[in-house]
Amino acid sequence: MLLLSDDDLLDFEVRRGPFEPSPRTLLDRHGDAYRYQLVMARWLEGYRDRRAEHDGVPVAVADAQFEAGALETLSDIAANLRHGDFLPGGSFYEEAQKDARPAVVGVRPR
Repeated sequence: MLLLSDDDLLDFEVRRGPFEPSPRTLLDRHGDAYRYQLVMARWLEGYRDRRAEHDGVPVAVADAQFEAGALETLSDIAANLRHGDFLPGGSFYEEAQKDARPAVVGVRPR
């Protein structure tokens, strides 16, 4: 079994930038948790690319629009994973923490 090196995992096209903190810094801070996200991002982009290859089968306009949206969504999720948005300190992680906090009666959430 061939394992992916950190350099392999960090070899990707930046679709959304800039990175703050850098991917290497996220890797140093979060280790395997970030590595797993990079593997998922890599798989999602491969899946996106495989979906984009329609094997020459024509699709209806509505289906093509749906498919284009689905492909863009897969790219966005892969970018979120690479940016560390789901890691502690990341935007989606912080958002989930806010959602998980019990509401106090009479106090508006921030």
